[in-house]
Amino acid sequence: NWTSGNEKIDNFIQERQLGNNSSDIIFEWIAYDQFFDINKVNKNDFSTTYSAKWKNGPLYYLDQKYVRFSSNKVIALKFLHNLKDIDEFLNE
Repeated sequence: NWTSGNEKIDNFIQERQLGNNSSDIIFEWIAYDQFFDINKVNKNDFSTTYSAKWKNGPLYYLDQKYVRFSSNKVIALKFLHNLKDIDEFLNE
């Protein structure tokens, strides 16, 4: 089992997982310790964006099973400043 530590975020991810009818889109919680080589790319009043590498990489649905074969994939992380209402972000 996983948790983000925030019930609204957990519910958002679970709703997307259960309502997803596409094998091309997979929603999952990724623990922060899965990221390394984190570097700041940009900062503004609303957020800070970082580039990082994802140790395990994303899940793919292939031949009726879930697999990972893109370890150390470069991704973007975004830290939101002063977010008072998580719903504001989740509804974007």
